Amino acid sequence: MTQASLTFALDGVNCAGCIAKIERHLGAQQGVVLARGNATVKRIRLVWDPALQTADTLIDQIRAIGYDALPFQIGDAAPVEPSLLPQLGLASFAMMNIMAISFAVWAGVATDMGSGSMQFLHWISAGLATPVVLYSGAVFYAPSLRALRHGSMTMDTPISIAIAITYLASLFETLRGTEHVYFDAVTTLVFFLLIGRVIERALKRRSGDAAENLRNLMQIDARREGADGRIETVAAGDLLPGDVILVGSGERVPADGALLSDHAQVDESVITGETLPREVTKSQAVVAGAIVHTGPARLQVTHIGEDAQIGKISQMITDVVANKSAAQQRADQFARGYIPLVLGGGVAGFALWYFLLGASFADALMIAVAVLVVTCPCAAGLATPAVSARAVNMLMRAGIVVKSSDALERLSDANVVVADKTGTLSEPLPVLQVPDAAIRHAAARLAAGSAHPLAKMLCDGLDVMPLPDLREIPGQGIEAPDGARLGSAQFVGGRR
Repeated sequence: MTQASLTFALDGVNCAGCIAKIERHLGAQQGVVLARGNATVKRIRLVWDPALQTADTLIDQIRAIGYDALPFQIGDAAPVEPSLLPQLGLASFAMMNIMAISFAVWAGVATDMGSGSMQFLHWISAGLATPVVLYSGAVFYAPSLRALRHGSMTMDTPISIAIAITYLASLFETLRGTEHVYFDAVTTLVFFLLIGRVIERALKRRSGDAAENLRNLMQIDARREGADGRIETVAAGDLLPGDVILVGSGERVPADGALLSDHAQVDESVITGETLPREVTKSQAVVAGAIVHTGPARLQVTHIGEDAQIGKISQMITDVVANKSAAQQRADQFARGYIPLVLGGGVAGFALWYFLLGASFADALMIAVAVLVVTCPCAAGLATPAVSARAVNMLMRAGIVVKSSDALERLSDANVVVADKTGTLSEPLPVLQVPDAAIRHAAARLAAGSAHPLAKMLCDGLDVMPLPDLREIPGQGIEAPDGARLGSAQFVGGRR
């Protein structure tokens, strides 16, 4: 069976429960083979039978349950979430002032504060708390209401209920003229919940998608040679297999290609981990992302975009982050079934204390609110995928590509590491040992005319000027007008 696959960027996803809901809905559609999402990067990977589904019909299915999706393309920027600092600042200001007012009220209850003065302070607290509840708390209401419109709940649902109940109960008690209100509690609740949300978003940004760093290497301009020999500058994404491109010294190769020039030196450390340039001869392959050391290099494009080697590695990393390990699957199942349990626990707590233990209505209500807030399963649903994505990205920065979603879990069981490329496990460059300072200084004056990493290392720490009229022979070395040479053993030994 022919299969189509695509990664979609999601909008409106706030937690693992949202991802689980989308996965269940799409998994139930005819022709969908795989649906694996990740709340941290807000993407979902879909594999389907093109005879039964299309990308547009799958997007319509996602929209039908209250979310939006767009095909994710190389170079697409991650959606920028709006800053929560205005909401947090308002909640902080109101909380501090209401706490000061509440202290005066509590002291007045024990002394001789009049009921009129107390009610006046309660209304001031209500005025301060109302914008917090309506504006700052909207961060939690929007996803809850969107989910309820489609007959489901998210992890923000119990939080929204707790905020609404606490605020409305306080307003009701203020209208009744009672001593105890909870505006300080509701503003403090919103303040600390927003701090948690800010930290959560910071973690998501740091987790990000390490594959973007590789994809961005191909988001450059390329110089394409036309059939008439004219050179035009185009975006790397506009290249096609068979195009002929020119890459100058120090420039990055925009696509996989075969060398048409006789010789070139390329730094492919982004793919291989080897820091020394590789000698490439005519017809040999050069990967996208490599840096040409000696150019210009003339290449014929063979693979572009996702078909290029660096694109395949990027997609593999994306798939690893999207696919769920056993621990992530358990966390998603826990978070999905836990929300109804939290709501039931809040109702049960209120009933137990109010009807059986004789607590006042206000006390029983606050106990129910505490159950809704304290038992919110956000951490269970978000921590595992966020930590997994962060670990994959950190390993990628260290030059290690994770190829399977459960590799991190199995890593703790490993006690032997076998490497088939010893060069990448050693120092990036060999240790330079030149006992004679005069010889090193003379060699450095030759090396100063080359961009080769070994030549730069030879000049490191020395204030030398290159000899005039140096001639660099690609793949061999550099020669001065007086016949002095620096380079490979064969090049240095073949004196004229």
